[in-house]
Amino acid sequence: ETSNVDLLVEQGIKFENFYTGQAICAPSRSQIFTGMYPVKNGCLANHIGVKPNIKSITSLLKESGYEVVLAGKSHVKPNKVFNWTHYFPKLENRFLPLSKIDDYLKNVKKPFCLIIASDYPHGPFPKTSNYTKKDIYKLPYDPSYIGNHKPGYYQNIKDDNDQLGQVLKMVDIYGHSNNSMFIYASDHGLSGKWGLKEQGLQVPFVVRWPGKIKKNIQSNRLLGMVDILPTIMDIGGGNTDIFDGKSFSSLLIGNDKKVNDYVYGVSTRQNVRNGFIFPSRMISNGKYKMIKNFNSIEVYKKNLNKGKII
Repeated sequence: ETSNVDLLVEQGIKFENFYTGQAICAPSRSQIFTGMYPVKNGCLANHIGVKPNIKSITSLLKESGYEVVLAGKSHVKPNKVFNWTHYFPKLENRFLPLSKIDDYLKNVKKPFCLIIASDYPHGPFPKTSNYTKKDIYKLPYDPSYIGNHKPGYYQNIKDDNDQLGQVLKMVDIYGHSNNSMFIYASDHGLSGKWGLKEQGLQVPFVVRWPGKIKKNIQSNRLLGMVDILPTIMDIGGGNTDIFDGKSFSSLLIGNDKKVNDYVYGVSTRQNVRNGFIFPSRMISNGKYKMIKNFNSIEVYKKNLNKGKII
């Protein structure tokens, strides 16, 4: 159920070739907030922080006169790098702090960047939901068995979509629709986490900017999460030379020119529950992708059987 995401698509631009540099939670968020790939900013394994000397979205936009507010999930550190003007934590039931968001949007007087970070559809997944296994859409390469968690995963997606709808209503009610850019992004989802497959690295991305972006259009240009902050800084008149990513602001206003020749990806199983060391790297031009697995021979030999037919 993605009706509110679909509504945003009708009001703005949808990007069909948008990528994260790593299909894990903290590294994905850190790319957005620093404009740098995981190895560069330091957050290349889950639950670790970025390098302490990096300038992030908080300090950069504050220098341009913006309040920078985070509502919902954080999962980034250290605090000296991510020094939010305000931080509204997620609720105990993992829902967004919608009342805090409502109050902020109602009363804010300064230029602002409000980051609303949903905890969904990340697990744990509810055992009871509006869905059953009969509702699960199976891809051709999916195993025949459907996990018991899948209906709960669908429920989390629906709850996330419902929360997005409430936020969009707040933006409209308090008069922010026509004087703000609304960016929607999601991550790797359940089936793509940890690896370098397309269902992990390729992510949904939509931008609405009334008066600037034409309605219901799409772009196939190759972009990544590291390009988000340079674009924001470019639009706000800030420096864009310190990032791995590039600004795609011209794409938003109809100038369909190439931004990137390649996007890059990294995978590691370190710092993961029941993990094993298997570092991988990826480069893609949007059509062809090369993956380098650094200890694949070692893993291959370990998995050889003793000559038995199985």
